[in-house]
Amino acid sequence: MKYPILFVLSILCLLSAANAQISNESEKDSLLYIFQNNEDLLPLDKLNRTVFRTTHGMNPSGFGDMLNKFTCVPLISRDSSSFFKSCMPNDVHIVSFMAPENDSIASLALDNFFKSLQKLPNEKVIAIIFGVKNKYNTNHIIGLPFSNCTSILYCNDTTEYAQQEAAQLIMGARKNSPPNTISPGIKYILGAQQIEQKEIKTNGRLRYANFSTVGLNEDDLNRIDSIALNGISEGAFPGCQVLVSIKGNIIYQKSFGHHTYESGANTVKNSDVYDIASITKIAGSTLLAMYLEHFNLFNVDDTLGKYVPELTGNTAYQKIIIREMMAHQAGLKSWIPFYIKTLKDGELNPQIYRSRKDSVYSLEVAENIFIDQDYTKRMYEKILSTPLGPKKYKYSDLCYYFTQKVFESILGEGQDAFLHRAIYTPMGLQNIRYHPLNYFKKERIVPTEHDHKFRKQLVHGYVHDPGAAMLGGVGGHAGLFSNAADLASIMQLFLQNGSYAGNKFFTASIREKFTKKQFENNRRAIGFDRPRENGGGTCDKLASQISFGHSGFTGALAWADPRDEVIFIFLSNRVHPDQENWKIRDMNIRTDMQQVVYKALNR
Repeated sequence: MKYPILFVLSILCLLSAANAQISNESEKDSLLYIFQNNEDLLPLDKLNRTVFRTTHGMNPSGFGDMLNKFTCVPLISRDSSSFFKSCMPNDVHIVSFMAPENDSIASLALDNFFKSLQKLPNEKVIAIIFGVKNKYNTNHIIGLPFSNCTSILYCNDTTEYAQQEAAQLIMGARKNSPPNTISPGIKYILGAQQIEQKEIKTNGRLRYANFSTVGLNEDDLNRIDSIALNGISEGAFPGCQVLVSIKGNIIYQKSFGHHTYESGANTVKNSDVYDIASITKIAGSTLLAMYLEHFNLFNVDDTLGKYVPELTGNTAYQKIIIREMMAHQAGLKSWIPFYIKTLKDGELNPQIYRSRKDSVYSLEVAENIFIDQDYTKRMYEKILSTPLGPKKYKYSDLCYYFTQKVFESILGEGQDAFLHRAIYTPMGLQNIRYHPLNYFKKERIVPTEHDHKFRKQLVHGYVHDPGAAMLGGVGGHAGLFSNAADLASIMQLFLQNGSYAGNKFFTASIREKFTKKQFENNRRAIGFDRPRENGGGTCDKLASQISFGHSGFTGALAWADPRDEVIFIFLSNRVHPDQENWKIRDMNIRTDMQQVVYKALNR
């Protein structure tokens, strides 16, 4: 295999001339060529493994930055001891070659490095050569043991755009040029060797793309900017993130404003994470229900008592049908302010809380506040002692206190741990987590309310919802933090019927079942919110009747529309500094932004 590959590499310098017949528009899709893809390594699917990169010559920073949008890909010095000690059988090592200006690969002293590759048989190596015009010739690359590489790519340009597209190709967010777009000149060069370019398809990851990719102009969505900025100036929220994806392409991703209103507050970045509040119900709990049903471990038409009989006992709650409960049709009370009973003279009851963690007071509610781990039993006792109402639509957080118990009884581990291990990490999601302080620097986490009633502090890095906080930060109804991009990936997973990046989490029939209307006089699906019968509601009136999503109390909205393959994500902390601020709703900020997208699509 070694010499045919070397032959291919030796003629890479001729590719630019051979591609001269390709038009400017199609040339953008012909930047990338794959000449080896052993073990079908590309595209990289499951990302629950280490991926790292080294560079030779110039560092293609645009390439590295784009890789890191999909998963953590640290740049490691090839001379570091950790580089050679850390390679495991499933690791992926991405090696890039890009000669400095007026230089060539020949001057990069690569022999020792390639000899070291031969000593690392466990890792999988992706080699990518960035070139332009005739910079690379036979003498630059011949004799190097590329046969040690699992995959070999060539990118015929060194621009930032080309680097970004190369990274997206590796991660499966875009495909490479199919063989029928290669000019006759290239086919003639390859000729007798019978070596064809390897074609890979996308694996369902969202692609970062230009407006033109989906037939829009940048001006079409400009009004989103003005709506966001007006919301900030009117005090609806101090800052926000907005993302729009169409047909699997992220064409709009912007952040506005600051974390808080204080002078010198951090500006909002796309990588910052927000408390997404009740969107946890779909991005965590409902996603988990669909996953478990796919593997025949759970059925929404079972009773609550089937899964947690020790919890429900002989109460009326044991007969609740889970489908009814998840669609807010089971008669549960909307919510219970559990924290009020834990206050004594307006302060935290020292019999229930401690300022330091120990074996009993082990659940962290907020900074320097730990609750007795057994107090959760009293919370569930309070719910179970509350009479059920009639079976009609009534939105309730309490439903998802029970789904968490159901799922954890099936899985034998925490909802947070399982989601992280089995779904988020394989998808490559780096920015959606319970307990964000365990994963992110505090300056990346946007604070929520100045809580003057319960925790008596600025809630920063801890879940805003008091009930979820008393459960230790992990609730079925709240607790997740995310940035817009990771949340969009989960909504794309729903649009793609459970398939994402080589993973199959559920089927199309399950997605359809969970996202359709369940009961008369109730617009809700199983877990998901839907439009009203006459349109609108949580979403804009132009959204289709098959669209679905959820909003969050903190000022967030995630919505997906299969009709147009549109995803709209809005994240904010409208509860800062006070949760009584409802300007975001009264000004129709989120739905007006959605409307801009639909009008751009001529809806």
